[in-house]
Amino acid sequence: MVASMGLLMLQTPFDIPAFPPWMEAADLILNVFFALVIRGYLVLVLVGFMIYVTGISDGLAKTLVILGVVMYIAGPYFLGILAYIAGVTPPTLEDATVAWLGLFGMTDAELIDVLVTLGDIIVAVAILAGAIMYFTPLAGDLKTKGQSLIVRGLLLIPILGFFHIAAWL
Repeated sequence: MVASMGLLMLQTPFDIPAFPPWMEAADLILNVFFALVIRGYLVLVLVGFMIYVTGISDGLAKTLVILGVVMYIAGPYFLGILAYIAGVTPPTLEDATVAWLGLFGMTDAELIDVLVTLGDIIVAVAILAGAIMYFTPLAGDLKTKGQSLIVRGLLLIPILGFFHIAAWL
């Protein structure tokens, strides 16, 4: 009776795919992290500066920029240690490229181009809104907020200019 009940429980009406083996899953996770470390740090820094220009959250903007810099400096070493602990081969650039394309569906240059275009729009709106607020004679508070928006927009212009020029280098 118990044996027949065990056989009955082993039969499932659904074809559930088996989980990938441990090494393949660890390799995939490390490849995704390696792709984010070697390419994603630019995305974090650029998004952090764009959030700073908008003034939505200065703390989040600074955190993203710092996280991007730390990922650039310490990320490959940390992933090498994780690969050694997991017992898999360290990720390669080719594997990271495949993982990046699988994660985002576009190359890193295309994603940065989209973010730079969005950054151009944000800078233009920030400088225009800052100029309107600065030249509004109704309140003194608008003058300081306008100056702040203009300065924040001017801070992002050299960074965006670098990304516009870097595409041709």
